[in-house]
Amino acid sequence: MNRLVKLVSFDSVMDIKFNLLKDMLDEAGIAYISNNENMRAVKPALSMMPSNLLIDVLVYEENLDEALTILKSID
Repeated sequence: MNRLVKLVSFDSVMDIKFNLLKDMLDEAGIAYISNNENMRAVKPALSMMPSNLLIDVLVYEENLDEALTILKSID
């Protein structure tokens, strides 16, 4: 069974690269999971959240090379 691996971490849902990456992964048909995305979008709680709570983008190991290529294209 495939395992999920971390592709990259972001510190804001408003990051242009984060949103562009999600769109490009969708377009390429690469399944991904973004952890903590909704937690970082909750505005009233931001002041109470730890500053090290990042949004991790995870992809299946078999898609990692293609996802890394996509990520490098937007850096």
